Amino acid sequence: MNRRRLIWQSAALVVLLASTWLVVQASLEGASTGIVSAGRTAFTVLGLLALTWWSPAGPAPPAAKSTAYRWWQVALLALTGVTAYTVLSTVAISLAGPVLPSLALSLTPAVVLIAESVMLRTRPPARTVVGTVVAVAGAAIYTIPRLAGTLGTDVALGSLVALAAMFSMAFYGIYFSRTNRGHQGPMAPRILPIFAVGTVPLAAWAAADLASGERVGWTALGLLVLLGVVIYVPVYLLQHRILLTGGPSYSALLGLAVPPLVGVSSALLQLAGTPSPVQLAGMALTLAGMALVIRGKFARQQG
Repeated sequence: MNRRRLIWQSAALVVLLASTWLVVQASLEGASTGIVSAGRTAFTVLGLLALTWWSPAGPAPPAAKSTAYRWWQVALLALTGVTAYTVLSTVAISLAGPVLPSLALSLTPAVVLIAESVMLRTRPPARTVVGTVVAVAGAAIYTIPRLAGTLGTDVALGSLVALAAMFSMAFYGIYFSRTNRGHQGPMAPRILPIFAVGTVPLAAWAAADLASGERVGWTALGLLVLLGVVIYVPVYLLQHRILLTGGPSYSALLGLAVPPLVGVSSALLQLAGTPSPVQLAGMALTLAGMALVIRGKFARQQG
């Protein structure tokens, strides 16, 4: 693994993921949740399809060849990583408010680390465990002050649904990395069928919204094209490449840096207030924990 390349890919992924939060929020002002969810995924599929068609032709080296998916593998990956996660996270927000689900999702790195350890029957390095705990604790400290006044009508059910979304994404990351172990070729053809199948139920959701009278403004449509083609295509290409090169627990850990970056960006753009001292402390803990895990990972590789 190229250390410098992985670091740059990780930084780019965090920045792009943070930008999705801001653009999704803007697109929701001109379209319903179902239409936004289906629209952004559909345009992502079109972008991946274009990349797959326009990729340079030619025989792939032996190391780049991968086993074709079985139909049930595509269905399982599409269900857990695209359809279930999108629907569950959206429902969780509608029930419990926008902040509590992000608190549940911050547990993903710890859940993935435990699951990997159990499946591989190995004990993770102490530095990895400590760094993950510190990063998750920092994410919680950053998120908890934002709970005031943001809770929805059914916190208990919303929390359960948010946990289901978290487990769905944790499973997806682990299963995708195991199914594609050793893949070194283009990533677009590997994830295109997953997102194409996962978009079908979301399209039905959007169709139901349109049938009930929902409409899409031109501004919202333009934002959906921007989200799907310009932002989410590179996001998913980077995310899935990092799943294979850095591993599921490393990939999940990167997600903890997104909410603080969104908070700082929103404050700079005057879309939200300045983070409190407690939240700044949470950010510092998250970054310290991530740095500990990343340094330990590279130290083991060099050793």
